[in-house]
Amino acid sequence: MIEYDIFKRRTISFEKAEKFGFVRVNGEYVYERTIYDGMMARITIDDSGVLSGDVYDEEFGEKYVNHRVESATGAFVVGVRNAYQALLEEIAVAISSVKRYVFDQANRIDAYIAEKYGVTPEFMWQQFPHFGVYRNRDTRKWFAIIMNIGRGKVLKGESGEVEVMNVKLDEQAGSFLGNGVYPSYHMNHKSWVTILLDDTVDDDRIAEMIEISFQNSFKKAKKK
Repeated sequence: MIEYDIFKRRTISFEKAEKFGFVRVNGEYVYERTIYDGMMARITIDDSGVLSGDVYDEEFGEKYVNHRVESATGAFVVGVRNAYQALLEEIAVAISSVKRYVFDQANRIDAYIAEKYGVTPEFMWQQFPHFGVYRNRDTRKWFAIIMNIGRGKVLKGESGEVEVMNVKLDEQAGSFLGNGVYPSYHMNHKSWVTILLDDTVDDDRIAEMIEISFQNSFKKAKKK
């Protein structure tokens, strides 16, 4: 969904929304604007700060959906699609602030690492622009990485997106597995684990694993 893609890393301010022109109606904030040749966008924000939207034909009052069909390429539908996206992007800049990660827990853990270890993430890969690497400031070794991946990569058969953290627990890895902690995605299964950052695992439990990983980042590599 275009709304999710634009707003998933943003936090909406209701005060700014009202200044922009959103009006409180039946428990939601609502904004309407004609965007393209008789087509009106109706944008709503619920009390939890989730934004959604629809496009309507102003003359007939019927909902228009072709702009959401990727294969639709006619001049009219492309015009509506571009105008709707432009409106959403304008609203995003006007009423929201950027957050580093999608999930609230991922942002909490990021803030915790910054406060305790004085470390902020490095975003190293153009192909994966939201993969944040956390390094020990003294040794420059990684002790954590937060990634946004498909849920199915960790939880077979599930769909959607999730953020996870990989930490290096070495010989303690097996004792933490279960209840949101899995053999690591994309790293050594014997040393690293993957933690779901969707509040499945308690923050304190995650902090315990981060500390182990941080201490492990001081270890020297074993000679072969």
